[in-house]
Amino acid sequence: MLKMNKILILVFLLFTQILVSAQSSKVVGYLPYYRFDLNNSIDYCKVTHLNLSFANPDSDGNLKIKSFTNIVNTARQQNPNVVICISLGGGALSAEVMQNWKNLIDIPANSPAFISKIINFVESKNLDGVDFDLEWNAVTSGYSNFVIALNDSLKAHNKLFTAALPATYRYSQITNAALQVFDFINIMAYDATGPWSPNKPGQHSSYNFAKKGIQFWKNQNVNSDKLVIGVPFYGYNFVSSSNVYSFTYAEMVNKNVAYADVDNVENAYYNGRPTIENKVELASNEVSGIMIWELGQDRFDEYSLLTTIHNKFTALGFTTTGLCGNIVSIDEISEVIFKVYPNPATNIITVKNKGINGFKVSLLNIYGQKLPVYLQDRFNSLTINVEGLPRGIYLIQIENDGFLKPIK
Repeated sequence: MLKMNKILILVFLLFTQILVSAQSSKVVGYLPYYRFDLNNSIDYCKVTHLNLSFANPDSDGNLKIKSFTNIVNTARQQNPNVVICISLGGGALSAEVMQNWKNLIDIPANSPAFISKIINFVESKNLDGVDFDLEWNAVTSGYSNFVIALNDSLKAHNKLFTAALPATYRYSQITNAALQVFDFINIMAYDATGPWSPNKPGQHSSYNFAKKGIQFWKNQNVNSDKLVIGVPFYGYNFVSSSNVYSFTYAEMVNKNVAYADVDNVENAYYNGRPTIENKVELASNEVSGIMIWELGQDRFDEYSLLTTIHNKFTALGFTTTGLCGNIVSIDEISEVIFKVYPNPATNIITVKNKGINGFKVSLLNIYGQKLPVYLQDRFNSLTINVEGLPRGIYLIQIENDGFLKPIK
């Protein structure tokens, strides 16, 4: 016996009628190694790209990072279309790691073997690409030649190559040719102030700073479809000139849920839900999506900033990614108790139930919203009238409270 117990079964259907297309948008989420234990809390179905951060080389060019096999498995189970990249570098490198990077990318003879190891890492870990995030003093003279060569190898293996760059500053070592190899650039539109500027309290990631970041990179001849605007899930508390510290959005909202909808409390500055929504709208008009640093700083409930981003893109008519839930393929369903046909469909869909009573059927759009369609019960089956719906991908939700007997 197979107990379903209110588990939702989602079946993908394609209706072959008039095409109604939806714009797509990126939602890029970083997940650092020290948040990997939050794997089961994150809605990977609400991101299009997942950047696992940060891997860095030892002196021989071997990439080192905490194991993430369970992250990849969980993310792809929730969202088969998610693009998962390894993010290299980071903003807080030790002197030893910085020296490793310098030796590996500034000395031309060392780069080919290092690139080969990066490609092998990506392939062996079943990843979709690389995100490059060397920052400030780690951006050395070999940067541009290295990223051009790395991109050539990644493209030979059909892999993605992205970068994270400051909001309003371009490193002098990045040539025009190097800038153009990235599939898209994540603009780090945050940290306009912080502990390094204790006498400049205020918003570190304002809406206007995001606008400036977008305009800055457009002025560098980067097309808008290759730009993604970053938003923070954290803030800074300017307690005094000698005490400035960071905090997560979750920590702030844990104090008072009303803080989810403001941008500062006393001397603490961050982005609440209204500002995040405004930035999503800005992104929908100006660039190709939103980037998040970082997913583990969120609240994993109705106050979630990731959900805010997902819902705002949906309200604006953009498609980001799939649905959260227990997704079962049609083949798996047929092995249990249901047959759904025809697929594709144009007029009527039949959900045939092989000997099980008490199941409920709903039709959903790709955003998880139930559609008002005509359902007609028949003996051991139910029909759904889909005539008049626009062409697209829909889902059938089948729910049962009891025990489901597998098909013999």
